[in-house]
Amino acid sequence: MKIEIMEDDYYSGSISSESDAFKKWMKIKYPDIEILVPENKSRFDLHDKTLIMPLVTLLADMSLINYLNLVLEYANFYFRGSLKSDLNEVSLRVSHRDPTSGIVKEFEFKGSEDALEKCIKKIDVNKLMG
Repeated sequence: MKIEIMEDDYYSGSISSESDAFKKWMKIKYPDIEILVPENKSRFDLHDKTLIMPLVTLLADMSLINYLNLVLEYANFYFRGSLKSDLNEVSLRVSHRDPTSGIVKEFEFKGSEDALEKCIKKIDVNKLMG
């Protein structure tokens, strides 16, 4: 699997401050997965209890479910020291460009770790990306 972190137009072309930490975590846990991070880009961070995953492009649509499971595992790692009263939130956006048709499909999620886990179990990648 190959993950490309993209500039986010919503944040004036910057990338999530979590990009570097996520890349480092991936390198330790899953060294066979390649992550490309743009060089010399500004980072944005909201300084709240939100884990803002970087905007990514996946090279194969079938890797969406694998990526979402990686994000869930990373969120569990990221929030492991949180108090039960903390209202942690995960925010992510994934896009996939079909190389033959050029059609871009996106998946966006914002919610708790539990909601992400339930969402992953319900996703039919063939319907979503098909």
